[in-house]
Amino acid sequence: MTLLESNDLDLDGKPGAVWRGSFLAGRTAEEMTIQLYRLPGFYAKVFYDAASNKISDIRSFTSNSGLAPYVALKKIQTGKEI
Repeated sequence: MTLLESNDLDLDGKPGAVWRGSFLAGRTAEEMTIQLYRLPGFYAKVFYDAASNKISDIRSFTSNSGLAPYVALKKIQTGKEI
């Protein structure tokens, strides 16, 4: 699956595609759990709302800037520069 194919899926179809990827990291922001997955050629963020017990959004991207929150989280967890 390509980034464009992923973006064409509706919210009901995206999770099945994302779960085929590799889980990289998770974090919490604004009462949401955000999980990062790597797929061939792109990344995907899954936004899970625990209050409603639903996935509220899935965003696919290729830019390294989308990885910044996870790099910062890793620095905090390890106390080391990456």
